[in-house]
Amino acid sequence: MTPNEDWTELSDAWTTPGRDDQGLAEMARQVRRRSRLGRLNFVFEMAGCLLAGVMGVWVLAARPEDQWLLGAAAVLFGLFGAAMTLWARGRAPDDLETPEQALFAAIRQAEAGRRWAQAGIAVTLGAAVFLGIAVAAYPIEEGLTVLYAAGALFLLGSLAFYLRHQNRCTRRIAQHRRALEDLAA
Repeated sequence: MTPNEDWTELSDAWTTPGRDDQGLAEMARQVRRRSRLGRLNFVFEMAGCLLAGVMGVWVLAARPEDQWLLGAAAVLFGLFGAAMTLWARGRAPDDLETPEQALFAAIRQAEAGRRWAQAGIAVTLGAAVFLGIAVAAYPIEEGLTVLYAAGALFLLGSLAFYLRHQNRCTRRIAQHRRALEDLAA
């Protein structure tokens, strides 16, 4: 029949995954990686919210009466941040058996990332209000000027980061939807 009777080339062609399967495997790895990073981020965000709330309660309980506004603002900020984190991250994990499922999972992750960015923008604006309350309640003194300036710079950087992340997620959603349409065609 042929000079090579062991049929290895045909066997390899039959059993080796094609490019689509490799693309699906890569997408599944990316979805799983983003899922792990999202869970880790969730833990850190909730810990930060808990810390802000505990510090606010501590200020309310242990400090003079003239600092009640700062303590109340910290408690409210912690509660608001926790609510935004839960809103942005709450979702069950996805199945990744087919290309369609992987694309739907990637779309949902990008949508969760966009919600996370929107929540981050809201929390950043809330932190700006908190910083404004602190500046109003405790006018700028020599030691606080650096702290207030660092806080304002951090908030500006955070806002830029969240806006960029929101745009990236919106682009990813559009790309995944186009890929899903191409797959259906």
